Amino acid sequence: MKHLPLLLLLFGAMAACHPEDRSGEQPLPPTVRMVDYQVVADSCLLTGEVTASPNSRVRERGFHYGNDTLRLEVQSADTVALFQAHTQPLRPGRYFVVPYATNGVGTATGDTLWVVMP
Repeated sequence: MKHLPLLLLLFGAMAACHPEDRSGEQPLPPTVRMVDYQVVADSCLLTGEVTASPNSRVRERGFHYGNDTLRLEVQSADTVALFQAHTQPLRPGRYFVVPYATNGVGTATGDTLWVVMP
């Protein structure tokens, strides 16, 4: 009987443990993709999505964009998987847009999308 409290504590600790062993998993950079864009007057509303961030919380997400002479970045204020941001006003022409996301492991980028501003 004097070992009963110790046994109950041990049993409670074992029951609280998650049954899946994840000790062999490595954290990875996030996976991000471009979802859509919408031309709004002289700027663009960009939409991206973080599709995965294994074992590490996403700290930042946004877009790199520009052209031959212009390189800009806009960070999204959203903290969910689907995120949006507006570009600065853009002149007519062709611009690249690349979504990015950063977690505790590193930064990853999605595929490049080309946007034509009228």
